[in-house]
Amino acid sequence: MSRRLRITLLSVAGVALALVLAALVLTYVMLRPARFTETLRSAARNAGLELTLTAPARPTLWPRPGVQLQGLQVFAKNQADPILIADHGQIVVPWRALFGGPTAINKLELDSPRLDLDQLQYALNELPTKSTGQPSLPSIDAGVSIRNGTLVRDNSVLLQDVSLQTGALSSGRTFSLNASGQSASGKNLRLTLMFTPLETARGAIELKDLKLSGYGGKDSRIQLAGNATWLGGPKLAIALHGEMAVKGSDSYRIDVGSDTPDARLGGRLHVKLEGPKTSADLHLSPLELAAWWKRIAGDHAPGPLPPPPIDGTVDADALTFGDVQIKGLKLRSGSALPAAASSAAQAEQNEVK
Repeated sequence: MSRRLRITLLSVAGVALALVLAALVLTYVMLRPARFTETLRSAARNAGLELTLTAPARPTLWPRPGVQLQGLQVFAKNQADPILIADHGQIVVPWRALFGGPTAINKLELDSPRLDLDQLQYALNELPTKSTGQPSLPSIDAGVSIRNGTLVRDNSVLLQDVSLQTGALSSGRTFSLNASGQSASGKNLRLTLMFTPLETARGAIELKDLKLSGYGGKDSRIQLAGNATWLGGPKLAIALHGEMAVKGSDSYRIDVGSDTPDARLGGRLHVKLEGPKTSADLHLSPLELAAWWKRIAGDHAPGPLPPPPIDGTVDADALTFGDVQIKGLKLRSGSALPAAASSAAQAEQNEVK
């Protein structure tokens, strides 16, 4: 290789390196990552949350302009344990943001986050209200994208390989959520949710045209539609109707409503089920029932089985829960107990005391 050619190649390489460095500096100056992370923190604060990063955000230009996040954590206020942890994430911004455009966020993308269901429930129960005591709709100006996430409760993995896609959340605009994951037993699960939030004159937020669809494997599904009303803080009233099938069984009509008009998020529900071989009319808390079933399935100490935390009746030829099948089930619990049986149970309880 001649000396002149070497000099030419070195010159070209030097110019290319200078252009790359200039582009990086220009991207940093024009994007100003801090303004986007502050926008994200402000949105979190409006929802009653705190967002932290373990390192300053960095700008990126390829394949889309955005801001890279490292060590992202989201906390409910006054809580030491995070709701969400993600080692890596990215804020995707519009191209116009490079040229002095508004501080807009197109999408928040998170890779391999860990979501704590206990902390999430606490945050939902502490959702902020306006100074008037009326509910305040948390605003999500950008969509959220999650890949390869993990959902945990009590430090146990409930779902893995979780993916989630949402649209923006604002009054009068249809909100959509699509999620999928794999249960601890290896079953593939899918969930879709759609509704339109509307702020009403009486100070509540109505979730109009709510549609919920869930699929477990190839032969289990639930589809519900109806409306809900957020009354502020943890109070949510719902009225949903639809169909359910488990392990390819016949379809069952299902109605789900709030146990009281101002039921708390995660609180008691009134569930009615009607099908060819099964009928049920129950008042129950899904969270309490899940904890009871977990205890029965694997964590139950020797001795009598604890009664299920439900109030109502069940008549079923057969019910299947995971690998457990119950045949010829007739259940009367709580206020559905006959008077004589209820008195006998109370007498036995007093005698134990």
